[in-house]
Amino acid sequence: MGLGVKSAVTFTTLQAEKVPVSDCPRWAVLGRSNVGKSSLLNSLVHPKKMFRTGGKPGVTTGLVGAKIQLGKSEESNLEIVDLPGFGYAKYSKNILSGWEELIISLRKKSEDRGLLWVWLADPKRKPSEEEKSLISWLNMSPFMFVFTKSDQIKASKRKECLKNWSEYIDRSTEGPYWVSSMKGEGFNELQKSARNYVRMCSESEKDDKL
Repeated sequence: MGLGVKSAVTFTTLQAEKVPVSDCPRWAVLGRSNVGKSSLLNSLVHPKKMFRTGGKPGVTTGLVGAKIQLGKSEESNLEIVDLPGFGYAKYSKNILSGWEELIISLRKKSEDRGLLWVWLADPKRKPSEEEKSLISWLNMSPFMFVFTKSDQIKASKRKECLKNWSEYIDRSTEGPYWVSSMKGEGFNELQKSARNYVRMCSESEKDDKL
């Protein structure tokens, strides 16, 4: 189920000024606390585990970047960045402000090589004010929409989930994908998407140099 031929942690930081400028395309992974971001990402880089997981929300408190080599050449590299989850009331406003600075810095320092936001959502929930704020913040930025923990949703209930999240799905550039770290559902589709995205960024960069 793992995605990378080679993989390694490239950076961890709690400070916006220390976010490195990207040297390859990036996926920046967003989602509410405890949505299953780190579990999903560890499944993607299996058998390695480079993202912290825990039974309580709020385990990820900074940015964690891991570079995945999808093929034999360096042009096949993709850096996956795990972002802190939002919507966890325990954190102070000062910490939340710091997270926003991190995300803004990540956006600015990823523009040259390509950045795709990957929005993970729990299909058992309905969108709330945090999701509305996030969709507003993303504005016209491209993002992929992914439902996590799909093994917990019966096929007969998925239409209702799609209806609840239709506004966000319609704004997305890709998806929705149904993914389960427990059952392995959806990972073939995510792997294909990763390779297509890296290929597209590489071709765009070559065109810019002509």
